[in-house]
Amino acid sequence: MVSESRIKSDVETLSASPRNSIQNKQQHATAAEWIANQFTKIGLSINRTVFDIPMQSPERSGLNIIGTLNPDSTERPVLIGAHYDTVAGSPGADDNASGVAAMLECARILVEAESSRKIVFAAFDAEELQSPAEGLHGSTAYVVTLRTEEHPSAAVILETIGFSSSTIKQKLPGSFRFLFRRAYKALRRQNFEANSLLILSNNSSRRISRSLEQAASIQQIGLPILPLEVPWWMPLVRNLRRSDHAPFWQAGIPAVMISDTANFRNPNYHKPTDTAETIDPSMIAKATSMILEAITHGSI
Repeated sequence: MVSESRIKSDVETLSASPRNSIQNKQQHATAAEWIANQFTKIGLSINRTVFDIPMQSPERSGLNIIGTLNPDSTERPVLIGAHYDTVAGSPGADDNASGVAAMLECARILVEAESSRKIVFAAFDAEELQSPAEGLHGSTAYVVTLRTEEHPSAAVILETIGFSSSTIKQKLPGSFRFLFRRAYKALRRQNFEANSLLILSNNSSRRISRSLEQAASIQQIGLPILPLEVPWWMPLVRNLRRSDHAPFWQAGIPAVMISDTANFRNPNYHKPTDTAETIDPSMIAKATSMILEAITHGSI
C-alpha cells in the first residue's frame, strides 16, 4: 500500500527550494501551508501552533503543524514527527523532506485503513540552528505544552531518512565501535554499506526500537537497521541529541529517532546539493512500511 511515487513527489515538492525561515520566508510559509493542506486532504484534524523562538532580534516565531487521527479518543497517542525547516541555502531533500514525506505517507495509509489508533502527526518548525540559539524549538514548544495525560505512549521522529549509496561506505564517530557494540556488529555484517537506517533509542524507548527493528526484518520490508541503544549511564553528548527526539527524552517520554546518519553518510548534508534526485524513495518507503507494521500490529 505504500507508494514510492507519492513519496518521491512529496520530496520533490518540498525540496523545490530552500525553506529557511530567515532567508526564505515565503518558501518556508508555503511549505507549512502545503503540509497543512495535505493533512486536510488526508482527513486529519489540524492544529497550527505558533511559538516564540528564543534569543532572536528582532523577535521571531515558528509554526508547528499538527494533524491528529481519531482526536476524540481518550487513549494516549502514538506520535510520528518530522521537521520541515532547512538550513540556509539547502533545499533539504534528505534533511528533512524525506522525513516529512514518510510521515505523510503513514498518515494516508492509516486513514485509508480506518485505523482506530490515536496518532499525532507533527510537522515541527525551527529544528535547525536559530543563531545565536540552538535548534529543536518546535518540538520543545510542543512538548512543554502537553499535560501528563497527553504524553504520547511512543514518539517516532523521522530525521534524514532518504540517502543511500552503493559506492559510499558508512562512516562512524571514533568511539562508536566500543560504545555501541550491537550497532557496530550489525554494520559489520552489512559490510559497512550505506543502505541501512539507524534507530536511536534510550532506556525508556528500547521497546519501541526493538519493535521497529523486528518489523524491518520481515521479508516484505527487508530494511537493514543499525540499533543505536544508549545505555542509562551514558551522558547525552551532542551527537545523541541532534534532533527532535531530545525534548521528548528530556520530558521522560519514550521516543526514538530514525535516520540515515546524515553527515556520517550523505555528502550533501546541509548543502545546496541536498536535492530530490539524490534521494532513494525506496528506502523512505521501507521506513514507512516498518512504522506502519509496528503500529498496525500494536507493538508500539
